[in-house]
Amino acid sequence: MRPRSSKKEAEYRLRRPLVARLLEEFPMCQACAVFAQHDELATYICRPSQDIHEIVRRSQGGSILDEENLMAVCRPCHTRIGNYPQLAFDLGLAKRGWER
Repeated sequence: MRPRSSKKEAEYRLRRPLVARLLEEFPMCQACAVFAQHDELATYICRPSQDIHEIVRRSQGGSILDEENLMAVCRPCHTRIGNYPQLAFDLGLAKRGWER
């Protein structure tokens, strides 16, 4: 695997404390409630946040340092967002690059 460029590595050094702060600020998943409402669940379990999801993907021009582009999510919700991208777009959990 190719190493990151020095520019990308510098970006990731800035991202690490941001990720730690967001996971501390949002200890519970921000997507669990959205999926529960979509699934029409009367009750649901809101799981602890483990990942940071990028609403606009990097490949679509999303920034890994823009807090408005980041969301603290649990692993099952992050997997569901990735596995069902159209549903994520419909629910506002993901956006295309031109929707910024």
